[in-house]
Amino acid sequence: MNLPLLYKLQDLHKEMDIISKKLKELHEARDLKKLREEYQRLREQYDEYEVKLKKNAYRQETRNNEIKNLEYNKKTCEGIKFSRETDTVKKLETIEKQLEKVEEKRQEAENDIIELINEADNINKELTETKKRMAFIKKKYLNSKESTEKLLEELQAQKSELDPKIESIIKEVDKESYEMYSRLLKAHSDPVARVEGHKCSGCKMEVSDMDYEALKSGSDHMRCQSCGRLLYYSRP
Repeated sequence: MNLPLLYKLQDLHKEMDIISKKLKELHEARDLKKLREEYQRLREQYDEYEVKLKKNAYRQETRNNEIKNLEYNKKTCEGIKFSRETDTVKKLETIEKQLEKVEEKRQEAENDIIELINEADNINKELTETKKRMAFIKKKYLNSKESTEKLLEELQAQKSELDPKIESIIKEVDKESYEMYSRLLKAHSDPVARVEGHKCSGCKMEVSDMDYEALKSGSDHMRCQSCGRLLYYSRP
């Protein structure tokens, strides 16, 4: 069993695992997703404000038209009031009541317009703030996307370099040893453990004196009695 090769293969597998995890995280791109969702939310909010602003403008226009009609009615009533048609007190009182109602409606319309103007100002402020926020999120998203794509390229390049190295070592290792290594890999990310200071570097448990001496003598089939890892002893 060529433990030095298996140990080297293990290191390459660990490196590959780290790269694969990073690639998975980047592919999921949670930060980018959040930024996209935030931008979409702001876009919808911006569209809602624009709809509100259009409705506000329509209501202002409607009220202004009402005022024009009321002013026309007022002039008409005033004309009748001072005309020969109004020849009795009853007719005069009727016209004056009509003028009062017209004035009340005009005043109500003007008050509504003032409220609508204030509402439009507030909507425009919200539109401006939302637009600024959208621009900020968009810039942040594009910068994040650029750095993510750059990192993806770097990781893919590293992975491309590791793949042939791993394949090369697998070809050098005998089939039986590689199968044992693969079985242990399912239980431990480091199936080959160095013996350091009389201890298994995997589980940190003491290696028996007999096993330790056998390892020093060159045995390469020893396994840790505690965790089952392949024990690898390299001379200082």
